[in-house]
Amino acid sequence: MPDDIRDRQSPSSRKGPPMKKKIRIAVLGLGWMGQAHSRSALRIPSLFPDRDFDPVLTVCADTDASRRDRATDDFGFARATDDWREAATADDVDAVWVTAPNMMHLPMIEAATAAGKAVFSEKPIGGKPEQTVQAYALAQAAGVPTGVGYNYLWSPLVIHARELIASGALGEITHYRGRFLSMYGSDELGLLTWRFMLDEAGYGVSSDILSHSVSMAQYLVGGIEEVVGMRHTTIGQRPLPTGAASHYGRGNPGDPTGAVENEDFASMLCRFDSGATGTFEVSRTVVGPESQNAFEVYGTKGALAWNLEQINELKYYRTED
Repeated sequence: MPDDIRDRQSPSSRKGPPMKKKIRIAVLGLGWMGQAHSRSALRIPSLFPDRDFDPVLTVCADTDASRRDRATDDFGFARATDDWREAATADDVDAVWVTAPNMMHLPMIEAATAAGKAVFSEKPIGGKPEQTVQAYALAQAAGVPTGVGYNYLWSPLVIHARELIASGALGEITHYRGRFLSMYGSDELGLLTWRFMLDEAGYGVSSDILSHSVSMAQYLVGGIEEVVGMRHTTIGQRPLPTGAASHYGRGNPGDPTGAVENEDFASMLCRFDSGATGTFEVSRTVVGPESQNAFEVYGTKGALAWNLEQINELKYYRTED
């Protein structure tokens, strides 16, 4: 074989794809959302072949031993710990994903930002609004990259709806209606998990799913300046869980029960900065809708309607037609 051909075929002469930057991740809490985000990280290489970065699941923190075992055995984390502070501040971590119960968000964000880590937090960033404000101030002061899990904003038709509204196709926006109706808490035998407890979740559906509806409204039509609302707890007692449990877990008739400490239903009237009015309703105990995150936007020249349960359908009404 000629030397020039041999040289071209030698491993040292062939150039592979450029090395991708590694983002080393700590996941704080491997419950439902912690598992969902970790699973998504594992899928990034197959979904985005032209990516510039590769996620590396470096450390997972959880107080439950079985979840720590899952982290290393099933998700491929390099290690797992029961000390979230160690994970959030580790030298071999670049980014921290906060997927623990709501009332843990603020101290976790405080530790991570103080250590100079990028932070992605699940909503609602704390169990109460004052914690959200504190977390924002910490992140701003630290100057670190941040993100929040309002993933529904990235649905293609939601983005298209925003473009239509911004273009003036609907004219002046006069009214917005948002709702998020879910039946995950409709079973009276559904377990009393952390989502129903004030010291772990903070508020109930106001934080859990009304936050999604409000973020959607702000994304589409702008800020809110005035609100009035009401809250109600539909199911007052639930079976006590044993060990780590999902909010989809179910007890049995006659099991010991405990009190639900936050609201199952919330509604709100509002006025936007633009002067448009708005109505919102959310519930975790209705029967029927599984995840009906929906909006309607009304303007002087048209209207839009979208529902997560029909994610690929956007209804568009125009007065000129």
